[in-house]
Amino acid sequence: MLEQPDQIDRIVALWKEVRPDLDPSSTEVIGRIVRMEYFITRRVLQDLARHNLNVGEFDVLAALRRGGEPYQLSPNQLQGMVLISSGALTNRINRLEEAGLVTRSPDPDDRRGVIVTLTPKGFSVIEDAVVHHLAAESELMDNLDAGERVLLAGLLKKLLQSQED
Repeated sequence: MLEQPDQIDRIVALWKEVRPDLDPSSTEVIGRIVRMEYFITRRVLQDLARHNLNVGEFDVLAALRRGGEPYQLSPNQLQGMVLISSGALTNRINRLEEAGLVTRSPDPDDRRGVIVTLTPKGFSVIEDAVVHHLAAESELMDNLDAGERVLLAGLLKKLLQSQED
């Protein structure tokens, strides 16, 4: 059975037709990554909406949960785990605090610092949200078998590491 051409195949074919001097083969990978990012984002946002969270807020709650008991981290620790600016992190923490999902308390080891702690309500929200989030991610990968998932993960890791170094 022949595979059906997708939108990226059509784009590449058009470039080859109008600019045969160019090599658009990278578009076959990058274009598909960008296109999948659209579908991933749409699915994740749909899923997080049930918890009244955006992706950034989910990231902060998930980082606190992954940190283990007592589910608290300093803003510097959080910043390293969610890879955003301190200003953006402060805004996320403010929204989560207003929603009763986290609290701030003075850092006993740093008079100028604070500790962000997951509240019981926040714990309950992230426990449910992460189950749905991982199920959504798995659903997006349904067309790949286990070996294909491992291969794709390895290839994407290789690409990311070349950019992150």
